[in-house]
Amino acid sequence: MGNWDSVLTQPGLGMLWDGLLVTLQLAFYAIVLSTILGMLVALGRVTHGRRSAPLRWLLTAYVEFFRNVPLVVQLVFWGFAIFSVAIVRDFFAPLNAIYSNAFIAGVLGLTVYTSTYIAEVFRSGLQSIPKGQMEAARASGLGYWRSTVSVIIPQVLRNTVGALGNQWIGATKNTSIVLFLGVADLVFQAQEIEAATFRGVQAFTAVAIIFAVICLMEALLLNRLEKRLSKKTGKSKALPTMTQAIRTQA
Repeated sequence: MGNWDSVLTQPGLGMLWDGLLVTLQLAFYAIVLSTILGMLVALGRVTHGRRSAPLRWLLTAYVEFFRNVPLVVQLVFWGFAIFSVAIVRDFFAPLNAIYSNAFIAGVLGLTVYTSTYIAEVFRSGLQSIPKGQMEAARASGLGYWRSTVSVIIPQVLRNTVGALGNQWIGATKNTSIVLFLGVADLVFQAQEIEAATFRGVQAFTAVAIIFAVICLMEALLLNRLEKRLSKKTGKSKALPTMTQAIRTQA
């Protein structure tokens, strides 16, 4: 195996496997939480009326601030400023049996950063839906939130799945930056292998291949999902999506 024995045999192979598990967990939590948070932020930003104006301003400031601050700066702030506060550590203490504070800080930093981009994707998707869809849903007897969940959001997801997929893949790649917090992810483990064996090229090449495989798998799954949603949309042209949702709720 030559110079590759540092990553193809133990303990290097086991270290990369451990790092992969951490990376996958970081990506999963960041994707799920940022998607939920991004959707909520987008819904708040498209509200109308004077009473909701302060909420729109606050959410706009949230998006513009966290989207324009480098992720590494945010992660360092979460890890070494936010989690230096005792009340924060106490709040997350129940999770410390499973995850370290560095891991939690990494998830929170990735979530906040990614949610700002996802919020913009959702906001553009929400604004692309004709106002008549909501008006028709409300006229049929559905409340505002039920109309939003049953009629509007399914259409937004169908229209934005490609853009959302790009953000999800980006979140997966951004997990590599948590090494600044000392989280033992793939990149961190590659550094440990390099320090122990002086085979940094081999270690980081292996990490690059692993990330490429993960992101390609995500892209393939998202592509299949997008095609399936497109087929369903094509089959239901005779019956508007909004009507389907209302009849389902009836």
